[in-house]
Amino acid sequence: MRYFPVFLNLRDQSCVVVGGGRVAERKVKTLLEAGARVKVISPKLTAPLARLKSGGKIVHFSRPYKAKDLEGAFLAIVATDDRAVNERVFQEATKRRMPVNVVDDPAHSSFIVPSLVKKRDLLLAISTSGRSPALARLLRRKLEKEIGPEYGRFLRLLGAVRKKLISQGMGPGKNQAIFRKLVKEDLLSLIRARNFGVVNRRLAAILGPGFSLKQLGLRW
Repeated sequence: MRYFPVFLNLRDQSCVVVGGGRVAERKVKTLLEAGARVKVISPKLTAPLARLKSGGKIVHFSRPYKAKDLEGAFLAIVATDDRAVNERVFQEATKRRMPVNVVDDPAHSSFIVPSLVKKRDLLLAISTSGRSPALARLLRRKLEKEIGPEYGRFLRLLGAVRKKLISQGMGPGKNQAIFRKLVKEDLLSLIRARNFGVVNRRLAAILGPGFSLKQLGLRW
């Protein structure tokens, strides 16, 4: 295994994106979704990035990259077609021991960004270790068709049950047994069919009173 799979908590972390084109735009949007504070370095911006700037969502420096642009940042992403700029950012980030990704250039990246399947809080990451982004995209499209919105709802249900059990002081041992039962039940197919009355009865049978969808704060 060439890369260690990990999910980073970027909330309120400063992240630098060098580049203002469509690829940079996608990276910026993903960083913002993760709660990062994003600084974009580029003489030009796409229209969507310009709107993010106008709305105060990003900080933009309308100029080429400079040597100290990485100061205070947690990580950097480089999305330009200028190899010299990409090399400069990579070298500076490496000196600072800062995680850096140069898009489509694993040799100049200390981390790579996987292809993502997102269903609410369910996040699946697909990587080919940088060997074939096209294959990663193919697998993502396949999984997006196979994994419907019911998986996101099921995850919200499990999260709500877990939160309530913890609030009641139930220990990890009993929790694990309960969640094994919940996952083995056909709750997923019932949620897919929107048969929420049966879902409530199954929850009551496993968990007892107080665990209906409504009582868990879930209104579907």
